[in-house]
Amino acid sequence: MNKDELIDFASRRTRLSRKDCLNCLNAITELIGEVLKRGESVKICGFGKFEPKIRHERKGINPQTLEKLIIKQKVYVRFKSFEKFDKSLK
Repeated sequence: MNKDELIDFASRRTRLSRKDCLNCLNAITELIGEVLKRGESVKICGFGKFEPKIRHERKGINPQTLEKLIIKQKVYVRFKSFEKFDKSLK
């Protein structure tokens, strides 16, 4: 499911306009992004938890040239679904 399909589904389910659903989805994703940038996690009860994690700087090798290099530290997002959500998928 892509963003347009999600908006269409939400619009039909809630009887809100596509524009309202798009604005709501954009606001939620922006808010989650802002909270993660601050280094905090976002918990949505019954769904899951988004949390920023740090992948520390490490040594690596370019497989094409076998050149040794340093892979820079990176912040990534980890999502962990809650048990209640997992059970609803079964």
